[in-house]
Amino acid sequence: MRVQRLGRYAGVLLVLLPINSAYIAAFASPTIFYMGNVVLHLALGVALAIMLPWFIRRMPVAGTLFLVAAMAGVFLAVRGNTTPHRWVLQAHIAMAVLALLAGLPYVLRHTGAGFRNAYAACLALLLVFPAATALYRRSHPDSADRIRNPTIVPVSMNEEGGGPRSPFFPSSAKTNVGGIIPSNFFMDSEACGRCHKDIYQQWKSSMHHFGSFNNQFYRKSVEYMQSVVGTQPSKWCAGCHDHAVFFNGRFDRPIKEQIDTPEAQAGLSCTSCHAITHVNSSMGNASFTVEYPPLHELLSSKNKLIQDADYFMTYLNPEPHRAPL
Repeated sequence: MRVQRLGRYAGVLLVLLPINSAYIAAFASPTIFYMGNVVLHLALGVALAIMLPWFIRRMPVAGTLFLVAAMAGVFLAVRGNTTPHRWVLQAHIAMAVLALLAGLPYVLRHTGAGFRNAYAACLALLLVFPAATALYRRSHPDSADRIRNPTIVPVSMNEEGGGPRSPFFPSSAKTNVGGIIPSNFFMDSEACGRCHKDIYQQWKSSMHHFGSFNNQFYRKSVEYMQSVVGTQPSKWCAGCHDHAVFFNGRFDRPIKEQIDTPEAQAGLSCTSCHAITHVNSSMGNASFTVEYPPLHELLSSKNKLIQDADYFMTYLNPEPHRAPL
């Protein structure tokens, strides 16, 4: 009875892992659902590693290949799935696929038709689906990767960007959520510095860091402008210079009244450039789209446990982190 139960557990793993792996390989995206699948992949791998003696006794070749794949997976989980370790990731994938193929004869001889069909379908999915999605992306490039100017040139600011209805008008800037986003998204460069230490130190003394109201020349220019024509026209400047204040919807209030706030002194952060996912056109000022990813809530958390979890998941699968960059 115990052997039968272990066999059922092994069968579940042999079906779930290929499906989970195919999804991870095909759809790298900075979403909670995707990263949840990355963590699930690790959990399924640990479960399979626990059952390795069962696999090795019944499928010596497949079990041995699973063992090598598991060792590579442990290395990546501990040392990080970074570019210098790309060969380990490739070995992990290759050994796992070969193990599934090597286990096919045992499955055909010792399992029922239902499981044989499920196993074959999952194996085919793993082999075909990631390659098919990669070929589709190559033959159908993302339209967001191209800059498309309007056929008719705008004759006034009202026709640029989102127009007067946009909370950011007269700047042409947009966000993927269609409105304002939290200011701390543009105030977490220190969090980036946990991994990118050298780049963070360079940024701290850069013109980007001092490109907002922590630059006294710029500050006085905008304060004077707002005293003459009001706050609305100054948004044309803020779309490039003042993201922590601007994208949070606080630029309707004179900057003199909030000049000493952390938002006003933040400058242009890492995400000011790296969160731009599309250049909408070459018309107007700041005609780009900033994407606010849900995973930022993990990065910006003050909870040490959540920070460590975010750090671990980023190193476990950096692809979603690279995606917007």
